[in-house]
Amino acid sequence: MTSLNLKPDWYLRSRLRLRHLHLLIVLDDVKNVGEAARRLATTQPAVSRMLAELEEMVGTLLFNRTSKGTFATPHGESMIRHARWVLGDLERMGQDWAEPGGLLNEKVVLGINSSSAAFLVPNALVRFQQEREVVTVVVREGSIETLLPDLFTRKLDLIVARLGATTYASDLVQKILYEEPMCICCSVEHPLARKSEYAWQDLANHPWILPPAGSPVRVGLDMLFQRYGIIPRGRVESASMLNNMVLMDKSMALCLMPVAVATYHAERHRLVMLSIDLPLVFGPIGVIHHASLDLSASMKHLVKCFEIEAALMTMVPSTSGLE
Repeated sequence: MTSLNLKPDWYLRSRLRLRHLHLLIVLDDVKNVGEAARRLATTQPAVSRMLAELEEMVGTLLFNRTSKGTFATPHGESMIRHARWVLGDLERMGQDWAEPGGLLNEKVVLGINSSSAAFLVPNALVRFQQEREVVTVVVREGSIETLLPDLFTRKLDLIVARLGATTYASDLVQKILYEEPMCICCSVEHPLARKSEYAWQDLANHPWILPPAGSPVRVGLDMLFQRYGIIPRGRVESASMLNNMVLMDKSMALCLMPVAVATYHAERHRLVMLSIDLPLVFGPIGVIHHASLDLSASMKHLVKCFEIEAALMTMVPSTSGLE
């Protein structure tokens, strides 16, 4: 890729407008000049002129026009990433100003992925609220695949999730908090709940609730399935703990859970943890933020609360079982 020698203040000396950045994002989303014009409520010639203006400012081609669509060049992809951040930050500012007391109370938006943060996050938030009462923490739950894009558009500040291949990127900063073991669970009414010894093939003879495809936990589980030649008889993909608990009761399905979560429910006689020792192949729990984000004092303090609670968490020893 050809290097460009743009001066640090090039955007101040050019005719760059926020509408140019908006055009980049829309064109990247739809990959078509005509559709971009429709969404921007303008004409195709107007879109082409705006794009030509922008390419003249930066001195390079930002999109390749082909018969199959309009696709960003490497320079275009770089500029689009920064455009999403700039416009996302301005949108975030507008939201903060619009809320009552928005200029007085800082807001930290936190993404978490289901059961991986079931105990760590609530405990850390209690600690944080006791020490930073004027800071509002907004918690949004989702899979790591759905949460990560929101770091790039300033919709999220931090994510607490299981780290894996999708979280290792040059523009992401991540800190490992702790290794969280997993276990296989079933309903108290499940046939396996009354057994003390298992063969791996026993696990294939029952339906499974699987983690979402591509998630770190699913990658680890698929590796174990392949190692032991397991092909689950029936499959449901779900990351919802409530949904999984009901499914285990209704369908006699097996489910993979963090040991801390499973222990909590097992103590309340809601499920049984099968005595199968699983290797640590599912990825550690960590906190992630975008490299371009300058963490505020409150954000740094929240991360510290995660670190403290991670250190305090008592992991339940797994029982010796199937090798």
